[in-house]
Amino acid sequence: MENEVLFKLRYRWYRVTHWEFWPMWTIYLPCIFYYIWISIKCRSVGFFKAVNPSMIHGGMTLEDKNYVNQLIPQKFRAKSFFVKENIEAENVLDIIKQNHLSYPVILKPNNGCRGRNVEIIENETHLHSYLKIFGNEDLLLEEYVDLRKEIGVFYIRFPNSEKGFISGVVEKKGVEVVGDGKQTLAELIKYNFRYHKFYPQVFQNTTFNENYIPEKDERVLLSSIGNHARGATFYDSSYKISDKLEDLFNEICSSMDGFYYGRFDVKFNSWRDLENGENFKIIELNGAASEPTFIYDPENFYLFAITEIMRHWDYMYQIAKINKEKGHRFTGREECWSLFKEYNPFSI
Repeated sequence: MENEVLFKLRYRWYRVTHWEFWPMWTIYLPCIFYYIWISIKCRSVGFFKAVNPSMIHGGMTLEDKNYVNQLIPQKFRAKSFFVKENIEAENVLDIIKQNHLSYPVILKPNNGCRGRNVEIIENETHLHSYLKIFGNEDLLLEEYVDLRKEIGVFYIRFPNSEKGFISGVVEKKGVEVVGDGKQTLAELIKYNFRYHKFYPQVFQNTTFNENYIPEKDERVLLSSIGNHARGATFYDSSYKISDKLEDLFNEICSSMDGFYYGRFDVKFNSWRDLENGENFKIIELNGAASEPTFIYDPENFYLFAITEIMRHWDYMYQIAKINKEKGHRFTGREECWSLFKEYNPFSI
């Protein structure tokens, strides 16, 4: 019992002293004054609508993921299918069969953020249980892209420029533990400062035996979902930005009319393949609401994170200003208030 109490005290101290686990409002509150300054210069708090004219509100709101997926050329993205709310499981099984998908597949809300209710569906039983709990909203069914690596690529292009640039790259590592030959998988998760919070969810709907004892130095990947709010670790890999990588994303975005700012989540096998445009798939695209998620690298400082958020908001301002001159509208005041109530970072 004494060891349990000591662990909880150390765990709380760990969460307090590592800013990447702080509530979102602690990160965005210092930045809001800069957003107000930009809004004054734009004479509108809704300037974000003009950032990506092809997206609803520029992608600042909980956008329709199915709609956004259609902006990406099919050859670059994972197969995905819209699933209407309260659909029967048999109809989803028909979609899987007709489109030659195989388990596992991905199910997630069509309007969602920060990994909410994203699950890897392992079999038909799991599908039924997921729909029973989360089927009361529109969903997106996706093929599972079984490639080893996952990154987020933040891409920016100014409307008067032919080519854009990558402002940062984040590499994502799922929930992974290393065995010591003594502790069970359950213990390796429960007594890990980074994963402790996710202990109750890690073994739900998986084939992993929580009582299994991995051998010394044996690595076990318990979740491949690359989401920070679901336990993934983010590493700043911006040093891997290259001319070839930027050329690839300029090619991808050249056919995406009205898209200038956002983050692509990409799965791939190797950096060489990715730079050559081979063996990769885009699994998600986010617009104006995108975070420069490389800030969450455990080695990065709190002040660095705030500075990067404001730097990217400045890019938004510059893009919106140019697009406003081209005739694109900003979001109105009443719409902005509705969006704030729908997606309020200070409540997270």
